[in-house]
Amino acid sequence: MATSLAKKKTQKISSQELPERLAQARGDAELDMLITNVQMLDVITGETYPTAIAIGGEYIVGVGLEYLGSPTKRTYDGQGLFVTPGFIDGHLHIESSMMSPFEFEKATLPLGTTTAVCDPHEITNVLGAKGFEWFLRSSELMHQNLFVQMSSCVPALPGFETTGSDFPLEEMKKHKDHPSVLGLAEMMNFPGVIHANKEVLAKIEAFDDLNLDGHAPLLRGKALNAYLLAGIQNCHETVTIEEGREKLQKGMGLIIREGSVAKNLKTLAPLVNDFSSAQCLLCTDDRNPFEIAHEGHINFLIRELINKHTVPVHVAYRLATYSAAKHFGLKRLGLIAPGKKADLVLLSDLKQVRIQEVMIRGKFVSELSLKDHVQEKLKKSLPPLENTMKRAPLTAADLQYKLTAGGYNVIEIVPHEIITKHLTVRYDGQKFLENDVLYMANIERYGKGLPPGLGLVKGLGLKSGALASSVAHDSHNLMVIGTNAEDMALAANSLIDCGGGFVVVDQGKVQALVKLPIAGLLSLQSAEEIKTGIEDLKQAFRKLGVVLDEPFIQMAFLALPVIPTLKLTDRGLVDVTKFEFIPLYQEA
Repeated sequence: MATSLAKKKTQKISSQELPERLAQARGDAELDMLITNVQMLDVITGETYPTAIAIGGEYIVGVGLEYLGSPTKRTYDGQGLFVTPGFIDGHLHIESSMMSPFEFEKATLPLGTTTAVCDPHEITNVLGAKGFEWFLRSSELMHQNLFVQMSSCVPALPGFETTGSDFPLEEMKKHKDHPSVLGLAEMMNFPGVIHANKEVLAKIEAFDDLNLDGHAPLLRGKALNAYLLAGIQNCHETVTIEEGREKLQKGMGLIIREGSVAKNLKTLAPLVNDFSSAQCLLCTDDRNPFEIAHEGHINFLIRELINKHTVPVHVAYRLATYSAAKHFGLKRLGLIAPGKKADLVLLSDLKQVRIQEVMIRGKFVSELSLKDHVQEKLKKSLPPLENTMKRAPLTAADLQYKLTAGGYNVIEIVPHEIITKHLTVRYDGQKFLENDVLYMANIERYGKGLPPGLGLVKGLGLKSGALASSVAHDSHNLMVIGTNAEDMALAANSLIDCGGGFVVVDQGKVQALVKLPIAGLLSLQSAEEIKTGIEDLKQAFRKLGVVLDEPFIQMAFLALPVIPTLKLTDRGLVDVTKFEFIPLYQEA
């Protein structure tokens, strides 16, 4: 295990193994496998041509028709299939899939995602080093290349929310040399970077020799210059084409996201061409099992780029492979070439991304029996199973609003975005003068006994009942939205009782519930079972008038105080444009 794991980060062929691989490349030793009769999509030249791929151990030792007829332990006839490098997800939170890392691997590896660069800051906000270390242990047990970036902002914005734990620099440094760690995860506290906060800059300095991931929605001009000057290399939070163009022009890696809520592919695809593709890569960020099952993962993003946004085939695949590998310094990944890991995707149709087989480190995924080993690996990884819902039950009285006539600050949801709008809505003493204004509470769940943060939200469409979630980025307190305090309290208490999850309540009854017992974020169930639970939730909330496709994911971001414009933490309303608390009641 230790030798294999060490190669993961260094991407180095050991001095003991190299002579054997060189002999195979020269044709002086038997190959472990020879893949024949395939058409290779060359993501460097853009050409497609027939080839053979010689494999030794986990590596490609040679590429070319000159290997036909070479002695080999096994020959695989590709029967004319196309072959591309394995796909790379440049930024994601596995916790947002609600699956354990092993279930995530089972769901996405057959879809061609051979490598994922994750930031486990969701579970780290809840459990601190204990949660982060579980992801490191999991990465050691997976076939999929799971790289774990060092969570940089726990909490996302100190002083503005209550977390279950912290993750200080001293703790971060302990894990820096782990083979799965590529660098510093998304630096969300961009104001801290720009204004030279000592604690923030100390983290950047400590990881300056590794990758430094960014997070800077709508950042432009001099502020963007300052952020880049500090060494930040990329951003996955770009939401306008002008913003994306400026970031590319200033040398920033543009990670184009298409998640379950934040969908930026349509906006940013026009920026992608042969020239810019070297600086562009793809990510899912937050994508749930329902969409993974019905649409796909990185394979879906490639298909969308080609068929909806007319990006050339070789360019779309380049973003998902070589561009990502080069950006993160993964010099043994991203190409079908001698010395690269044998991470391959075999397809019958490049434009439709019809995958027939996937290879990871020289082994076919169809032969790995991933489904049979999920529970075994999960147990071996020692998952943290303690109940993190430490809140005493609530009553309707805890969620009562004392409304008087006047203007109120209201969060407006923007469909398919995680940014929000800041509205002022008047209340005439009996009702709000705009439709669809709902009650919202962010409830601290870590045993501090703090009163709920109360807010108002528009854009959900809920006509009756309440929705509650223990997933509320990034501190993951308990978020509840509803039409009345009684159903809101029941929804919150249902999640407190079961250890976290998602719930729909109406007229004093639970209509649908998905349990997430690992830190209130992750399920112990299979992807198929989670998908069924999500379908039950969808059916329940649609009956109550909800107009959003993914309300639970959308409401989870209503708590994140580093994404514009107005957000609600357990401590109150935050104006993210000014990074300051504002009252719910605005004017008489």
